[in-house]
Amino acid sequence: MTAKKLLIPFVLASLTGHALVIALTTHYDWAGSSQPEKVITFDMGAPSENDARPDPSHREETPPEARGAGSEDSVTLGGKESRYNTYLRQIRRKIEQRWSYPPKAVAAKKEKKTVIRFTIDANGTLSGVSVATASGNPVLDEGTLAAIQAAAPYAPLPKDFNLERLHITATFNYR
Repeated sequence: MTAKKLLIPFVLASLTGHALVIALTTHYDWAGSSQPEKVITFDMGAPSENDARPDPSHREETPPEARGAGSEDSVTLGGKESRYNTYLRQIRRKIEQRWSYPPKAVAAKKEKKTVIRFTIDANGTLSGVSVATASGNPVLDEGTLAAIQAAAPYAPLPKDFNLERLHITATFNYR
């Protein structure tokens, strides 16, 4: 019994030490330099109405009864309510987990916007990804493409979608 009581301070010290290490590693890299707080944010939403080039592939969703086997549909990630919202939230979370602001672009600190189009096949495979509207900063555009590619493969399209492919347009606002 006394041996167990002697271990309690060591266990508490170990827990405290591990908590401290975890807390410190979230703010400092291994080289010891402090990482800046994320002043520049990442918003992934619908394209704004005043985009210079309207999205020609954007169309209203086709009603399920009008779609046959092998059909496709196009949606906007972060857009208005749709029957795909639950699935699109999963896609968005997966991309956000892999996205990081490219260190080479931090110095620019200007508001930039990249519009990306990507396609997910019925089995969840990323079958295409391209920049629809470039931000003007190739590092940001490449970082956005890399995040979408790193998040693949995605969850298979739900059977009730009755789709072979889902084309998604996502706007990445760098602020």
